[in-house]
Amino acid sequence: MGNKSLHLDEFTESLISLSKYRKSNFCERDFNYKKMIKSLKNIIQGELTPKQRMCVLLYYGEKMTMKEISIKLGICISSVSRHIKKGKQRIKKTMEYYF
Repeated sequence: MGNKSLHLDEFTESLISLSKYRKSNFCERDFNYKKMIKSLKNIIQGELTPKQRMCVLLYYGEKMTMKEISIKLGICISSVSRHIKKGKQRIKKTMEYYF
């Protein structure tokens, strides 16, 4: 994955209702956004299994398809889908706890 930055904006928006976040003032919103992204990165690194982490990062961070991920990791597409689904559930549960 190299030095590419992690872009999960769409993913975090689908996990968390950001209507209040968008209505807040710019400074507060910028601080909260940075805090949310930092938390998301920490959750991905600390809470997901290695396969979940790899699948989530490749799918959302590298924008790879599930088929491409399955070839790269040598697992079937259904396993990739399951790892992403379970990873998203764990991320959502943890993010809801903090936010």
